[in-house]
Amino acid sequence: MVRHYKGLTIFLVMILVLSGLVFYLPKYLLHSTGYQKADAIIILLGPDFKARRKEADQLIHQGMADYLIIPAYRKCYAIEDSGNEQYRLSAVHFPENKDNTPYPGFYEDTHIELIEAKKTMSFYGLKSAIFVSSPYHMRRIRLITAKLFNFDKDALYFVPTRYENAPASVFELSSSDWRKVRREYMKMIWFWVYSALSDF
Repeated sequence: MVRHYKGLTIFLVMILVLSGLVFYLPKYLLHSTGYQKADAIIILLGPDFKARRKEADQLIHQGMADYLIIPAYRKCYAIEDSGNEQYRLSAVHFPENKDNTPYPGFYEDTHIELIEAKKTMSFYGLKSAIFVSSPYHMRRIRLITAKLFNFDKDALYFVPTRYENAPASVFELSSSDWRKVRREYMKMIWFWVYSALSDF
């Protein structure tokens, strides 16, 4: 009988722990920081690119950076102050991969985008950046930059777009939101696995 109650207690504790983890899943993804003027704004690609671009435009009009980098499109722009809080984008050279070596097929897209962003920053001598993407994407971006960037970590800022809905409460998530959360965790786990087994 004692053994039976002990087994039941362990089972109930496990259920409580797992339930707590499920409740915390979406909230953990919602990573953001404050920000200051940086050398570059970097937009990461995703399904709702317009929402990300809109957030980046807000930062540009606040005078928050000198460059805009969109690695997935291989685009880089110098941000020029036209006066009266007006800013103009001028396309500049996006550095090519000198050795033309393709990335390993197991690299996930955000990892490749951030490698390209880092190369572009190094090419122009940029040392600080504001990363813009969807709210659920930000934790994965933070995870990869922590491994990839050797810049001062205090000079990297993470700003999720305010124009894309991303509930923190499990009670507010739609089926679409759950798919996004599940996909983010799968991609983070995949990054943890291959980054532990490979040298990049």
